[in-house]
Amino acid sequence: MDAAALAAACLGSDGKYEEAARVDRLVCDAFPENPQGWNSLGFDLLNAGDLPAAAEAYERAVRLEPSRASAHYNLARIAARMGDRAKAIEHFLRAVELQADYADRLDEDPDLRPFKDDPDLQERLPGHAAPGDPYAEYYATES
Repeated sequence: MDAAALAAACLGSDGKYEEAARVDRLVCDAFPENPQGWNSLGFDLLNAGDLPAAAEAYERAVRLEPSRASAHYNLARIAARMGDRAKAIEHFLRAVELQADYADRLDEDPDLRPFKDDPDLQERLPGHAAPGDPYAEYYATES
């Protein structure tokens, strides 16, 4: 398994994501209970542009290891690309819950940047509540 995973990683680092995904599939077929294999397959399929298959691979990784923040993060990216706002937000929030530094990626990731100011996301993001009305206190005292 290690040699095949290394071969897939080398192919991926060369930008040969479809070839890497073929090798990853062999690893997943041989070791279907290994979440890293599914995570690697998802990564290579995502970079190859096969979003539905990448989502399936990441979902399998999450079923096997629900605390894998990177899989949730990448599921958020895929959902965003596919136009599923609710799913993108849910997976992004789960990634942040598992690994807080993923919150910083809203500024960096072009897939998720459009959600940066989304009120639904902001009100649920730990420590990043959407700012309220700056005049609310004034209105409350002047009425």
